[in-house]
Amino acid sequence: MDYSFDGRGGYRVPTGLLGLDVQLGGGVPPGTTILILAEPGASSELFAQQFIYGGLTNNEEVYYFSAEHPVQEIIEDMKTFGWDIEQYIENGKMDFVDAYTLRFCNVLPKSITCNLSAKDFLKQNTDTMNQLKTATSKERQGQYRGVIDSISYFLRSYDMKSVTEAIEVISSIGKLTNAVQLILMTGGTHDPQVENGLKSICDGVIEFRMKERGSEIERTILIRKMRGMIPPDKTISYNITHKGIELETTTRVL
Repeated sequence: MDYSFDGRGGYRVPTGLLGLDVQLGGGVPPGTTILILAEPGASSELFAQQFIYGGLTNNEEVYYFSAEHPVQEIIEDMKTFGWDIEQYIENGKMDFVDAYTLRFCNVLPKSITCNLSAKDFLKQNTDTMNQLKTATSKERQGQYRGVIDSISYFLRSYDMKSVTEAIEVISSIGKLTNAVQLILMTGGTHDPQVENGLKSICDGVIEFRMKERGSEIERTILIRKMRGMIPPDKTISYNITHKGIELETTTRVL
């Protein structure tokens, strides 16, 4: 298992994005739960995919809880950037939890629902929050990381108290198992008090931002907070290339 030494006696888990690991002093502390806050189009899903592929190539187990996208769509999107994960699915290293399909099982055409396994079809009335709790509390062997895509679905479907309690449980499990977990959230669609509440209970907060400058789109991230480190006081520019998200070496004043 690859860890980086941060120079202060602590170890970091690499994220899979070299430029971000440099900004974070080698990666993130084991047991960290990070809120990824991004407006639509800011590529937070791509970041999550790159993050899980980084875990797989680091010989970790990975789970991806998807309530917003079909699993096959995620797999095909990752192939676009050269991240073929089918072998990891086959050997059990990659665990997709498909909450998306089951949400629509009662309204999808029969030609689609009949392709579900008998086990999944019987789960069609399973409560999504229970699915989330089961997926995040599953016993796993060795180091692992996970993605929840996204908490915005739960904020639309459940009360704030239930969502907060779920995140607290997820974070506690992560600390006990040294797992690094991402919780995706769509920025600008929830009450500011809700956003601030979730920011306060997560160990780290990374915001993805977009801004128009003339005819160009400027993309930046802001590491608002991260457990075990003093976050940079500047935004970090990034580009989307055929390799995924790449951070620029220079930073810009916020």
